[in-house]
Amino acid sequence: MKIAVLGSGSWGSALAIHFGRSGFDVVQWCREREVAESINDKRENPVFLKGFTYPETVRATSSMEEVFSQPIEIVLSVIPVQFTREFWKEISEFIRNQKIVCASKGIEVETLKTLSQVYEEVFGRRDNYYILSGPTFAKEVAAGLPAAAVVAGFDEEKVLSLVKVLNARNFRLYASTDVKGVELGGALKNVIAIATGISDGMGLGNNARAALITRGLHEIKRLGKALGAKEETFYGLSGLGDLVLTCTGELSRNRQFGLSIGRREGKVDEKYVVEGIHTVKAVVRLAEKYGVEMPISEAVYRVVHEGMDPEEVMNELLSRPVKEENH
Repeated sequence: MKIAVLGSGSWGSALAIHFGRSGFDVVQWCREREVAESINDKRENPVFLKGFTYPETVRATSSMEEVFSQPIEIVLSVIPVQFTREFWKEISEFIRNQKIVCASKGIEVETLKTLSQVYEEVFGRRDNYYILSGPTFAKEVAAGLPAAAVVAGFDEEKVLSLVKVLNARNFRLYASTDVKGVELGGALKNVIAIATGISDGMGLGNNARAALITRGLHEIKRLGKALGAKEETFYGLSGLGDLVLTCTGELSRNRQFGLSIGRREGKVDEKYVVEGIHTVKAVVRLAEKYGVEMPISEAVYRVVHEGMDPEEVMNELLSRPVKEENH
């Protein structure tokens, strides 16, 4: 089976390596010509995933025409969320009946829409759209370490069929029909990861981290339910699983960004995507629109985008009135 991976960042490259290693014929589109040349000639992406060897079953190109010059059955879209709409418009002439699997996490800030909604607006359909999300660090997937994730689609039979095709022993996949819940879990956890990073950077301890993760899950669940997602989705791999990994793992870019703020070290390397920076803008607007209380997310927004001192914002969080836990 032929798979196209559109995107050459760390996650796109890890997926190309994984599926190439799993027996698929993979073509990876890279925006940078030099990255494509390095993958083909040196079997490595030295810019975004240095140190991992590509299998011979993967070839790279910077030409979209070359990607679709052969029949492609599955397209993995791994483009930063805020650029995805325009990217999909650019490739619309090549998209017919392929299964489109989106592996990006976030919310379009300008419209407050998830990528399934963006996809339907661009292509006028959703029957061939799926989302892949879960607790997966690119470097560990590229290394072949065990992982699990969720593939969500709008048709139960179709998504189960796709999961059976893509499932691998070291990358176990589960099926879901709660597309909105899977999308929101993957997006909103990045905001809470920034919060826990800030807390850890300030040296507030493991107790504070656990509290932020737990209360952060409550925030994610509340907003998700208001937007029509199923509550149980947020206790699964694309919800709690991804939240715990992103808030605690040292490979988490959102956590590292928060740590840099808490330690007052400045921002992380700009070539790495920290999607939570953008997502928190959408979150506070959605919370206001739907009347959902999200104090942790609002605190992150005030620190990241309004320049407030993290210690001052933390003191305000700790001074909030007491209430029932499940209120």
